[in-house]
Amino acid sequence: MYTLSYVLYGIGGVAVLILLGFTIALFKKKGTAKTNKIAIIISVLVAVASFGYGGYHQYDINQTIEVADDEFADNADKFTKLYFSTSVDLEKAGANIGKEWEEAANEADENDEDFDVEKTVNSATSHNAETIISSDDNVKKLKKYLQNMADYDTGNYDYESYKDAYNSIKDMLYVVKYPSGTLSDYHSKYNKADENVSKDYDEIKDDD
Repeated sequence: MYTLSYVLYGIGGVAVLILLGFTIALFKKKGTAKTNKIAIIISVLVAVASFGYGGYHQYDINQTIEVADDEFADNADKFTKLYFSTSVDLEKAGANIGKEWEEAANEADENDEDFDVEKTVNSATSHNAETIISSDDNVKKLKKYLQNMADYDTGNYDYESYKDAYNSIKDMLYVVKYPSGTLSDYHSKYNKADENVSKDYDEIKDDD
């Protein structure tokens, strides 16, 4: 990143050594005075240009990094806030689906009736459709924020934590949006997804 600056600093350093050499030669009257003076002038110009542009290049890079870090932080802040609200919504919807599923299963068992899992699951998800749809939209927004963070990642923030968090909430959305298996399977997948989202939220919250 700073390679050009370091090369220019090196050239400037060599120019300073040459400047010292010809200055000493001038005072000791070695070689022609005209040649020494020309060499001194050229050395001064090269040194000033090298150190000057090297410094400017380094400053420009630092400014670019600062802007990128600000953009990353802004997207990370938006990501974290939306992540939390979406996780709360998914947690409620997921719990409601599990509760309705369990109540329907118990009712069928008490009445000695056949239990229609598909019908129960479809009913439960439809009752939470609004939350599921809004959460789906939010996860898409989270993906956009994540992509922006990738574009502005300078290594000063833990991008991988946000990426892991996104994957976790995407998995939780899938579990809630498409409940499957037995009730026990659903509870197991839902609880694991909820735990992962909670754990990853703590990670990105601390990174802000």
